[in-house]
Amino acid sequence: MEENKLEQLIFPERAHELLSWIKRGKDVTVRDDQYDFPWLIDIVKACRKRRCRFRLIDSGKLSAFELEWLGKAGADLYTSDSARPKTEELELINKACRRGGAFVAYFHQGMLGEEEEKGSGLETISFFDLDKMGRERIYVYLSNRKIKRSFSQLNELAYSCQQGGCWLVYYHFGPLEPSIEELARSGAWIHVSDKSVKEPQDLSLLIETLKASSSKGTRLVLHLDAEWKTHQLRDVIDAGAIVLFKSSLLDYRSPLRTLERESRRRKLDFRAYYLYPTFLS
Repeated sequence: MEENKLEQLIFPERAHELLSWIKRGKDVTVRDDQYDFPWLIDIVKACRKRRCRFRLIDSGKLSAFELEWLGKAGADLYTSDSARPKTEELELINKACRRGGAFVAYFHQGMLGEEEEKGSGLETISFFDLDKMGRERIYVYLSNRKIKRSFSQLNELAYSCQQGGCWLVYYHFGPLEPSIEELARSGAWIHVSDKSVKEPQDLSLLIETLKASSSKGTRLVLHLDAEWKTHQLRDVIDAGAIVLFKSSLLDYRSPLRTLERESRRRKLDFRAYYLYPTFLS
């Protein structure tokens, strides 16, 4: 599609900014309520032409049929159980996305399996369905921020995602637990904050988890909010961690600047986080 035609179609107040990103080959992220469906299709096609990714944040506004069209055109879909709670819809959308060279990122905020039986009152996709989604190559994202997760279920889900050719991406909050090493062996991508690494035994567990994740071809992502001792951070990076530094953390005199530059060279796969690398922060 010609760029001037695209500029005429999309909303005028957003046209310049969006076209600028597309022309530079930058990935584009929009919510489903920012543009009507015909405009979204045109934007996706423009991104495909420029070989940049189009990422749609799903709030439930569009129908499953419309999302299938967008997926076939090449749109990555970022959705959740609150926006899209029907597995049948997700499976059809995922097939369309795969045909279009795109993928579905699904963030599950509700309960899982045994957790549901304890009576949360939340209507959510079952663990069985979630496991099936992983086997069908839907990337699954989970966090323990609000709900304590069963590591046995996480291990099973991580293995199913590996079998399906995708990943479970798990955001861990709070103290590290020994079970996290087994989760890494099951093939999950794991995000942790340095707030979870308080004691010497935490650092040892972090190193062992890194070794386990590297053996599966996945990684552990450490979100660094405070300065560490250089030798500790060197050990973590050498073990295979991808370290994301808080932007305001280091000044030009910090001894960690060299390690920060080294870590920045390790590219974080865009599927290994939900929407933004700093999601955990």
